[in-house]
Amino acid sequence: MTRRQPSPSAVTLGETPKQRAKVDWLTATWKPEPDEHVVATVLDLLRGCGLAVEAEGGRGHFGFEFGARLFMRLDDGSRSQVALLDWGGDRMRGRARLDLSGSACAKVSDWQSVQDWLGSQWETTITRVDLAVDCLNGEFTVEDARDWMHAGEFTAGEGRPPRHSTPGDWLSDQPFYGRTLEIGRRENGKMLRAYEKGLQLAPGSGDKWTRFEVEIRNKDRDVPLDVLTRCDVYFVGAYECLQRLLPVAGERIATHQKEGDLSLDTMVHHASVGYGKLVHVMRGHVPAETLLDLISRPGVPRRLEKATLAGFIAASSVALQEKRP
Repeated sequence: MTRRQPSPSAVTLGETPKQRAKVDWLTATWKPEPDEHVVATVLDLLRGCGLAVEAEGGRGHFGFEFGARLFMRLDDGSRSQVALLDWGGDRMRGRARLDLSGSACAKVSDWQSVQDWLGSQWETTITRVDLAVDCLNGEFTVEDARDWMHAGEFTAGEGRPPRHSTPGDWLSDQPFYGRTLEIGRRENGKMLRAYEKGLQLAPGSGDKWTRFEVEIRNKDRDVPLDVLTRCDVYFVGAYECLQRLLPVAGERIATHQKEGDLSLDTMVHHASVGYGKLVHVMRGHVPAETLLDLISRPGVPRRLEKATLAGFIAASSVALQEKRP
């Protein structure tokens, strides 16, 4: 097993003054300890990060054996479901899954702690994360996104035009319920939604609030844990034209299918983020060669099974074996 470590100028709960993109949805899986009380562990995590939730047990979802729904108390005393927690079962190989909705993410005040906790669990995988930027006063609109699409700024590397859809009041002279432009397909692991959030919440109000939202899934890519704390760079990295919203240098998440072999530098970076603290502690207790024996095993990770990388690892393993008694 492996362990891994509303205007653009406004600041909402959970953001820093320099970060204007925010996490608006999070789904992550990991492998709890066999005797772990998963509900208690997750409640402690979320409550410690500012999300006051309570759990109600039930059947598991998506093939998991056990499940719980997480609720927040509203001002009027009623409850609102904000998350799902599922775990266990032979079919899921003992894994757990946490699904945090946008309303839950908006209440998280410490994403660094969430990132650190996920990094300390076994076999952690972020399967979905949504990063959102709000233009409360219509600084950028769905028409802007449409124009960028017509200009080819969402075109894939091989020149194909993007798949897109246009739900909402696009045929109305005066949109009442709001318009949405979806670019890309979630089945491909990345898509953009630009929609009139103000009209969605208050139809007919004329509110200019527009939200730009990038949905990233782990389809042919490994979503890095620091996407939770470096939202700006990954938001812009999804589509270069989004740099108009946030003037930062974007960082693109490499895809296995399009990027081919992952570089050794990238592997080392993710290993450092995920396991660096654990290795640091272990170095103080065991010799370096013993440490390598403890944390390594033969073979190549399935996601990294590329010819060049596999050859490099195979050659390294042979060299290491030759050096051992």
